[in-house]
Amino acid sequence: MKKKIPLIIHELLEEFLPLEDNVFKVLYSENFILKVSDDDPNSDFYFHIEEIKNEGAKKIIIDYKPCNTNTVINRTESIEPKNIHLFFKQWIELLQKYQTVKSFYDDPIAEAYAEEYYSEFEILEEPDKPFKTNQILFLDEYLEKIQENIEKHATEKNNAAIQEIKNDVITLRENLTSHSKAWVAKNLSKIWGKLAKQGTKFIKEFMTEAKKQVIENSVKFLIQNGPQILKEITESQS
Repeated sequence: MKKKIPLIIHELLEEFLPLEDNVFKVLYSENFILKVSDDDPNSDFYFHIEEIKNEGAKKIIIDYKPCNTNTVINRTESIEPKNIHLFFKQWIELLQKYQTVKSFYDDPIAEAYAEEYYSEFEILEEPDKPFKTNQILFLDEYLEKIQENIEKHATEKNNAAIQEIKNDVITLRENLTSHSKAWVAKNLSKIWGKLAKQGTKFIKEFMTEAKKQVIENSVKFLIQNGPQILKEITESQS
């Protein structure tokens, strides 16, 4: 696929590669030359290079959403390849502003917990690389335990929050193998933040021992001691 795209496009977009897994993600597509989406799993923002036209002056067709700060609709344009980085940069900056702007939809309590937990992940080695297979398998099993047991604690008052946490867990499990350690740590910290907000019962049952070992040893300890930790989690819920 790489050699189906003109070199100038690769060169002009190269500066944005460090932002992958933090601002955007690249998706495989048979229909587009390049398919990029917002890294937020709850977002439908995207940037597509749909086709390259060689009629007369070479043009590329792009489709992106949102197209500016005043709307969340998409826009399709025909542009010269040499300008692709200008449009992509504008789109990236919009996503970054969404990440930092304060809104009524923010949850400062859960976010404060998440920031606390994520800050402890500074010990991660090679954060831009994925976890090893055995580490991923343990994390998946740990997340599966949360997914299977969290609804037992749902009440009329917290049901919406519980479902949101469960959906986040499912999304993280689906992406463990395709994202970096930093991305996994960030999203695991968000789940922990939401769990912590629900109360000490959730911290004790789903986080205390597993969180400690994940953070202190970058999941290395869990490879050797994972079965025992999972046993303790299961027993605490029975």
